[in-house]
Amino acid sequence: MKFHDTYWLISLFLVLLTAQNLFADESQKGLLWQIEKPGLTPSYIFGTIHSEDPRVNKLPPIVLPRFEQAKSASFEILMDMPNLLKVASAMFFTGEQSLDKLIDETLYLSVVKALRQHQMPATMVKRLKPWAVVMTLSSPPMKTGEFLDLLLYQKAQRLQIPTYGLEKVEEQLAVFDDISLDDQIILLKDTLKNINEVQTVFDKLHELYLQRDLTTLLKFSIEEMKNGSDNLSLVDSFYERLVDDRNIRMVKRMEARLQEGNAFIAIGALHLPGKKGVLKLLQERGYQVLAMY
Repeated sequence: MKFHDTYWLISLFLVLLTAQNLFADESQKGLLWQIEKPGLTPSYIFGTIHSEDPRVNKLPPIVLPRFEQAKSASFEILMDMPNLLKVASAMFFTGEQSLDKLIDETLYLSVVKALRQHQMPATMVKRLKPWAVVMTLSSPPMKTGEFLDLLLYQKAQRLQIPTYGLEKVEEQLAVFDDISLDDQIILLKDTLKNINEVQTVFDKLHELYLQRDLTTLLKFSIEEMKNGSDNLSLVDSFYERLVDDRNIRMVKRMEARLQEGNAFIAIGALHLPGKKGVLKLLQERGYQVLAMY
């Protein structure tokens, strides 16, 4: 597999992982938050969106120096080659199992047709796990491969800022691989049913992100998720593991960097708000959070 193809796969992987948070809270607005505690140098959390949009990928003047002068830069995962290869490998069946054997012919042909828009060859489609198809089709086709989170990681590497991952790739992959194949197929059918709405939804998400309105962004995401499925119990259970459990884990692991001070932490914007969001969890641990931008 080519280096570019591997980046493409992890880019798709991160879209879904940063896409939802199920619990709304009081109004929260802002993408850059200062995190303080007496005796510690302030650190910053920046909410990202996995996007190729140049309006998103150009850091605002208030954000850029806090990133470039940071003592450390933390991300959901480290986007280095070993992790990229783990993601690429995990998305595909091994052995005799294959997607065309798992689902009926009509559904499989619909998947092949949909993935043509993502320049996915049929030979690759055949080996994809259902959750990997869901992940791929849940975002518009990639154009440039220049995503905000990846660009930030690469820039931190160039600036020789020490980088840290708040999660292991294996932990994130387990969220998907722990779903039964039957439930993965249900999610796949839901995704295909709503595939024509993907671009419209992404455009709206970008609009709300650029307005820095986390509360409305969260509300819109929840509504779209609920409206897109007839299997709400499955979706609720899946996203509880996907978001709430991960928020707790990320907050626990970012504390070492917060204790060092002057940390820059970049995670999906929709991990920030809500009763079980990262900002609330940090407040419960005694930190003060202040919106800077």
